[in-house]
Amino acid sequence: MQQLAQLRAIGGNTIRLWSTDYAAPLLDKAQQQNLTVMLGLSLELESKTFSYYDPAKVQAQLERVREQVLRYRRHPALLCWNIANELEISSSSPRFYEALNQIALLIHELDPYHPVTVSQADFAHHAVDLKRWVPALDFLSVNTYSPLRILPALLRASQWDGPYVVTEYGGRGFWEAFNNTTWEAPVEQSSTAKAAFMRLRYEQAIQRDSSHCMGSYIFFWGSKFEYTPTWFSLFEPTGEKTALVDELQQLWQGHYPANRAPRLTELRLAGVVDTMSPVLLSGAYYPAVVTAADPEGDSLTTRWEVLPELPSQVRGKRLITPPEAVLGCIEPAHGRQVRVRMPPPGTYRLFVRVFDGHGSVATANIPFKVVAQPSPTY
Repeated sequence: MQQLAQLRAIGGNTIRLWSTDYAAPLLDKAQQQNLTVMLGLSLELESKTFSYYDPAKVQAQLERVREQVLRYRRHPALLCWNIANELEISSSSPRFYEALNQIALLIHELDPYHPVTVSQADFAHHAVDLKRWVPALDFLSVNTYSPLRILPALLRASQWDGPYVVTEYGGRGFWEAFNNTTWEAPVEQSSTAKAAFMRLRYEQAIQRDSSHCMGSYIFFWGSKFEYTPTWFSLFEPTGEKTALVDELQQLWQGHYPANRAPRLTELRLAGVVDTMSPVLLSGAYYPAVVTAADPEGDSLTTRWEVLPELPSQVRGKRLITPPEAVLGCIEPAHGRQVRVRMPPPGTYRLFVRVFDGHGSVATANIPFKVVAQPSPTY
């Protein structure tokens, strides 16, 4: 877990785990880096096979939680327990909230030394249900991205006036993209834009509401593919950090690292930017240009690739096998200005990564649509 050492180096002091899967080695690694852990306890979603109106299944879940709490309650890296993640989206019956409160009471009985919370999505009106039906909670946790800037006001309006933690935040989520193409593909922010977006919302909410907000967890899920390979990335799979990591260090420690990520200001394909919904001809060549600069003047190199766009029905869902890059589209392959040969008709994204050679990277992509060449007329 190289990122744990990097987290500590930039001023982080805690990590969040969504479940107890692989918790033992991760708790140990966190302790080695002098980090604490918010440990998640996964609960069942309401489904055809599980109902919170089924006492036997609710009791079986309670016993699973008991085993997990007994296993990890004395680990020195443990900070607190998080007994669910966004379950209110699919489970909002009174029995669900009763089960949450029963679990919180059980944890307090088994482990009176670590507080208990629940992570909800950014629908802050659910906070009133938690306050009313789950009084055993010690504080509230919220996952939020774009609405982070108004989270304090939303929580006050929902009658939550107690302490809370932001358990996910970062750049704009794909479900709340500010721009979409004409074929409804969300436009992703560049890593430079994500860093500025994240910083502004951190200052607007987390810093400004410090009398109620006890802390925050930037969202990082390894190199997981979620809609694109870069949407929620803080690092490249090969370890290079993005500008989001630089901004976190400045927010947490008051200064930037000696080497900062390249600043990527624009990506164009066929002369247009990502918000202009480029529609291009299969088999034709079009220029692609990325505009980037390095704060320290480092020499920059680039890597380009074309990936097929995900169908709308699988957006946001976990993919066992992410889409493969379309080969033979880029020539030359490593300059800041390249030619892109259009693949067969369909929807795609052109990705560029700009490396400084000293452990930092900037990323961007542009969605585009390919149509067949018009039939010749005689």
